[in-house]
Amino acid sequence: MEKELIGKGRISKVYKVNGDAIKTFPEDYPIAWIVYEVNLQNEIYQHTQLPVIKYRYEEGSRDIKMPFLDGIELTTRMIRDKYKGGLDDLIQLQLSIYQYKGLNLSNAHDDYPKRLMDSDLDDAIKKIALEAFQTIEKKDVLCHFDFHFSNIMYVNHQYIIIDWVNAKLANPILDVARTYVILKQYLKRSANKYLRNMAKHLEIERLSFEPAIKVMAALRMLEPDTKERMKVLDDLVFGQQK
Repeated sequence: MEKELIGKGRISKVYKVNGDAIKTFPEDYPIAWIVYEVNLQNEIYQHTQLPVIKYRYEEGSRDIKMPFLDGIELTTRMIRDKYKGGLDDLIQLQLSIYQYKGLNLSNAHDDYPKRLMDSDLDDAIKKIALEAFQTIEKKDVLCHFDFHFSNIMYVNHQYIIIDWVNAKLANPILDVARTYVILKQYLKRSANKYLRNMAKHLEIERLSFEPAIKVMAALRMLEPDTKERMKVLDDLVFGQQK
């Protein structure tokens, strides 16, 4: 059986095997977390009409099987192919996610405050983020919580949304804030245009996103790949955006 490494994350590796993609986890990675990821993915696959793939899993395994997506990331389409409609496509896809409510997923309004309280963040940052969270209305709308250009695949002239492992129910304002924070770190100009357009589509004032931006910037600080751009997050938490 020929096995080709096609992707590598912080924890898992992805191989192409006989037309499938197989996501493999190390021996010390809890099986319960793998099962959680499979169940989450298939909950979205089964109960929405969103462009997502189905996961296959054998009990006790450390592998997740899925269809191999023979395409490119939206990031690549924009950079290599000079595609100009990437931001508009991202926004329309993200808005389509918010059509769905009440899926069998955990709620960010329950999970994220606890994550902040249990974190080793500076007390001042925790205080700002937790107080901001209290001002955000609790909702049960499907949210991706890692929605950016590289988590959208372009396959056979259509898009597929990938990497749903962070998905939860929440107020969409939090999901928009998460995407904005990521874009702010890497694509500042696109970030500002993105937020203006999302505010217009959702009919929400731009300033209404500020509490959610503080929350999501603080949570982003907990991720290991953000150290080099921590100044951006610090400014977002303390409201020193430019």
